[in-house]
Amino acid sequence: MSRMTGSRNWRAMQDMRRYRHHYPDLVEQDCNGDMPNLSFYKNEICFLPNGCFIEDILQNWRDNYDLLEDNHSYIQWLFPLREPGVNWHAKPLTLKEVQAFKSSEEVKERFVQAYELMLGFYGIQLQDRNTGAVCRAQNYHSRFQNLNWHSHNNLRITRILKSLGELGLEHYQAPLARFFLEETLVRRELPGVRQSALDYFLFAVRSRRQRRELVHFAWEHFRPRCKFVWGPHDKLQRFRPQASLQPLVAPRQAGGDEGLQDQTCDQGRDPGGDGVSTQAPQPLSVKHQDAGALEGDQGDEAEPPSPKESKKRKLEANRREQAPGEPGPQSPSEVEKIALNLEGCALSQGSQDPGEMEQPCPQPPGARVADEVRKRRKVEEGAGDETVVDSTPVPASTPSQCCRAQRGGGEVEEDPQNQGAPPQGACGSPPEGPGSATTGTSVDVSGEAAGTDPSAKPGTP
Repeated sequence: MSRMTGSRNWRAMQDMRRYRHHYPDLVEQDCNGDMPNLSFYKNEICFLPNGCFIEDILQNWRDNYDLLEDNHSYIQWLFPLREPGVNWHAKPLTLKEVQAFKSSEEVKERFVQAYELMLGFYGIQLQDRNTGAVCRAQNYHSRFQNLNWHSHNNLRITRILKSLGELGLEHYQAPLARFFLEETLVRRELPGVRQSALDYFLFAVRSRRQRRELVHFAWEHFRPRCKFVWGPHDKLQRFRPQASLQPLVAPRQAGGDEGLQDQTCDQGRDPGGDGVSTQAPQPLSVKHQDAGALEGDQGDEAEPPSPKESKKRKLEANRREQAPGEPGPQSPSEVEKIALNLEGCALSQGSQDPGEMEQPCPQPPGARVADEVRKRRKVEEGAGDETVVDSTPVPASTPSQCCRAQRGGGEVEEDPQNQGAPPQGACGSPPEGPGSATTGTSVDVSGEAAGTDPSAKPGTP
């Protein structure tokens, strides 16, 4: 029904919530001190009906996939729960048995071996017993095909996840649930498991922080995202897990999700399938730090920096990257000084001897742009002027010469009769010699003298 309507499976939600809250409405019956589940794991009794001892299962059933598939009596004995199942011969787990399971090293070792047995049946390998990290086994192709064909294994996986949380291996839950989310949503190898992974596997994780990270992971990879019904979209958009390391699966961006290469534990391949990795993938519990909650206060969520702070950080980064000898950006005061210096140089233009080469004025940083603009303006406006040009041409290939200026649509001509020295501080003028006088006389387009007042409006006939 949830597939057809696109809504949440309410029966699954109530079932998993009841499990996560340790069955608050459950009343245990008096078993008169009997602990059949513990006795089975101590290799004292066979499972019923028509069963065998647990040691026979662990030693002889490991590669017998047909027997593991067709026999439906052993699964409730290998992974007991506090709720009854289909096999009425198997008794529900009691709280006394839970404490006994956790205190017995022999029982815990057999329980981990039973978990590895079922993982191998599903084409999965337990990579790290301490963290519960899992990965694909060598024969995962055929085992995944069996998973897609026989949907009753989804019920078995749900039971396994619940039993891990009951018997002291709660940290094994998140890596297994994450594995199935990756295979169904990212690699899309298990379409027959996809709905159960979202309705049951994901919410079997009792750790609240890890469960929220898994919900966010599923939301990011679910398509179409608008039909994701396993979490509120507004909170999922604000929630960002603070990942200290890379996630277990890094899908390739270029080839898409379908182009992911196969990977197995023994081949030492990278979880994303892109290449060989020397570091094994870490479980979810050590991959992520505490990221806060999807519900309640948002104080733990990272807030984006303000625009002012971002601009300030970019400016500081540019300053750090700038070389020590490289000139930085010009401040407004420096640009004004350059402009005034160029203007003074143009107004105080003196004549030079035709046989002498003009001395180029030293250009401060940033003056080239202003000089190029002035030269371009001179070329455009000088085309229509009828000025008397000096017989001594000024080389146009020296962009550093700044002693030419624009005056009222015409150009300032140099008077060969007056070789006056410019005021002190003007650029491009020859050294002040004895007997020289500054006249400041210029010639306009009609050949009449404009006067010696430097403040006279340029270009006035």
